[in-house]
Amino acid sequence: MPFKIDTTTPLYIVLVVGGAISLILGALSWARTAALLLPLPTWVPATATLISPITVLTLIATRVFSKQSDHETPRNCWWSTISGILNQIQTIISTIVATVALAYIFPDSILSCNLDQQWQAFFQSKNSHAIRSIQDEFRCCGLRSLHDRAWPFKDRNHGDNACELQLGYQRSCFAPWREHQQSTSWMVFAAAVFVFAAKIAYIRLFSHRMSWMSTQSAIRRPDYQQIIHTAVQDEGDNENGVHGEAQRTFLPESITEYRNDWEVD
Repeated sequence: MPFKIDTTTPLYIVLVVGGAISLILGALSWARTAALLLPLPTWVPATATLISPITVLTLIATRVFSKQSDHETPRNCWWSTISGILNQIQTIISTIVATVALAYIFPDSILSCNLDQQWQAFFQSKNSHAIRSIQDEFRCCGLRSLHDRAWPFKDRNHGDNACELQLGYQRSCFAPWREHQQSTSWMVFAAAVFVFAAKIAYIRLFSHRMSWMSTQSAIRRPDYQQIIHTAVQDEGDNENGVHGEAQRTFLPESITEYRNDWEVD
């Protein structure tokens, strides 16, 4: 007996786990981007967080509407068109999110430039809260060195080493800040990938169910039998007093006799 592998269980696992992981990674990346003031645009992790439940809800709604009726109705056709458009839009958005997340990781020069521009924007606007939050989070001073645009800002009462003297931090913020920017971008990318995995698993699961239902309906379908009216034919032959075999032998003899009479004439 051949061994058959049931693929529905792994598909269910990929669907549930993929959707859950995508949601968790998106939420974590969103929170880290806001808390650590990373240069990653806020809409990227926010979209990665929201795209997972929206995709799952769209797929479930499509399945529910398709099960309401086996025949094509204007409502079902309308929803099929809308769901198809939504699925395409979600795929495009997930692709954009994944691409932007990778753009904030590679190449390294662009990543360093983004971090420098973000810190410079805080420094020029004298946003002490932002720079101090980063320094306190990583226990560091300045961006590329201990004296590089560090808080407290240099003035009459503070020198370049004010952060080092007051806070006692002995490293710059560039390395840890850069590391968290990379890990957060990878979270966003992974969230988009897991959305794709959950979507593919749902489509494969739905296709598997449809093929199984078609097979079962074909197995249970009754075989049609050809109705042969032998009884009627035999009954008619018995009423006329002539059997079927007699008719088959009588016809050629009649034709032969008819031809002989024609030749004699």
